[in-house]
Parts: sequence; C-alpha cells; structure tokens
Amino acid sequence: MRIVFWGSSDFSLPSLERIAREGWIVGVVTNPDKPYGRGMHDLHKTPVKLWAENHNVPCLQPEKLKEESFLESLRSLRADLFVVVSYGRILPPVILTMPPAGCINLHASLLPKYRGASPIQAAILHGEKETGNTIQYMSETLDAGDIILQSRLPIEPHDTYPSLAQKLSLDGAELLVQAIQKIQKGNAPRLPQDHTRATYAPLIKREDGYVDFASLSADEIERRFRAYEPWPGIFTTYHQSKTPFLLHLTAIEKENRSGEGGMVLQADKNALVVACREHSLRLWRVKPAGKKEIDHIGFINGYRPVVGKPF
Repeated sequence: MRIVFWGSSDFSLPSLERIAREGWIVGVVTNPDKPYGRGMHDLHKTPVKLWAENHNVPCLQPEKLKEESFLESLRSLRADLFVVVSYGRILPPVILTMPPAGCINLHASLLPKYRGASPIQAAILHGEKETGNTIQYMSETLDAGDIILQSRLPIEPHDTYPSLAQKLSLDGAELLVQAIQKIQKGNAPRLPQDHTRATYAPLIKREDGYVDFASLSADEIERRFRAYEPWPGIFTTYHQSKTPFLLHLTAIEKENRSGEGGMVLQADKNALVVACREHSLRLWRVKPAGKKEIDHIGFINGYRPVVGKPF
C-alpha cells in the first residue's frame, strides 16, 4: 500500500509515525512554512514537515491545491491511498478522485456529531461523557463521508483539550491502521452517516474565550476553561477599578456556594470567590491584561475587590 499522508498539527504525528512503521508512506503534504519573529525572517515548519525532513520523505507544501505543478508532483508519488489527519484545508474533487483506493480521514468525534474544525473542544464544552474517533471516506461535503470504523473514549472530569487530544491522537493512529488493513483486503465497510443527526463544531475565535459570571453557570465556565486551554483561554472584565480591564483566569475551581451572579462572595487570604449564574468559582490565579500572572492574594492586595459588589 502506497500512502501519501496529509497533516499539519501535532495531532497528526502519532498517525504518521504509526503508518510509517508499516512501510506505507511515500510522501507527505503539509501546510507551507510561516514567517515569524522580528522582521518575519524566521520560518515556522509544521511538525509534519519536520518529521519528513528527519526521515528523508518527500514533502509537498502547496500554496494552492489546484496548482498544476503541485498536482503533477502528487501524481508522481503514485499513491494508492491518501490519508488525511488534521491537515486544515478542504481537498478539491480533483484530489479526492486521484488515488485508486480513495481518500480517508481521521476525525476526532463520533460522526455525524461535531463535524467541523474543533470537535474535541466541542465535546468538552457540551459536557459529553464520552467521545471518540471516526475513520471516514472523504466526500466533497465536510465530514459527511461514509464511515469505516469508530472507537469510543471516556472524557474524564479533569480532561482539558491537550489531554483529550493526546488520547484521541494515539487511539486514532491505531484505528487508522485497522482501517487501512481492511481497505487492503477489500473488506472495508462503508456505513452512510445519518445526516439528520449532524452537529457542527466551528472554528474557535479569540472572543469565544470571554466569560460573564452573571450569565454563565460555574459548570459552563469551567468547561470553557478546559476546552480553551491553551488558546484562547478564558477571560472576563474586572469592573472594580477606575478603568475596567480584561483579566485572564488561569486557575479556577468550582464551588457550590451561590449568590447574585457576578458578585464577589469572598476576597481574603483564603480565597477569591465570585458568584456565577449558578454556583460560584474560586479564582486561584489570574493574569491582568498586559501584566504577569499572580495568585489570588496578589490580586486582592493589588486590585482590592469588595465583597458584595460586582466583580
């Protein structure tokens, strides 16, 4: 089996490495290098590009997927199958129809649930007790292809996006190998999705991290805290100052205490507690905009929150 692997993020690497151990990889496709740093003179390479360089594997980095020069290079690899894991771009029909065995994708949800760009974060945000991986044949409609295999994993109460992504990436790598072996043997199933049950997980934006104590419950804010680690994090507005400012919440803990949403319930050496729409949050560590992270005592001493007033 000759495979071209498409991927860009750290999530891609376990799958790439696992497939490579089978001797199937003949090339990779990843996103172009990005300039960064002062003067934008340095180039950031994707983890997949770095892997390809370290293993002397041909690496293609197209700016445009329909460029004829790229398509010619892709055809020259004579792949039987394309495998896509966290590549980040939608493949056009000219590519989807190129390999004889088709194109398959690892998607980190139990499709048709949470199609789209951020399925892992969505599962945490919605308080799911379990999630999983799906290996699907790719179609022109995003994440709507026929299913080959699925696996299920529990979501632990302490799971954050990084911890859950790591577990899913390792599980998905093994599931991919199983699916490819079925394709090799000609007995891979094609189970159509029930499109009426589809839900979507859109691309996360920075503003999604903004939280308001008065309108959100402690559970909802805590789930956002876990889902949006490390980016965009969660932040709110601190109003008890002459000029209100944004405050990142970097370590929090749910409490069962209740009060009027948005009000400070406690502010002393033992705790800084703010009431939410339901229950409350203890703020262990925070980071005022443009300043260093501090613990709750440092914040209380510096910014003087008053019990009984809006945070």
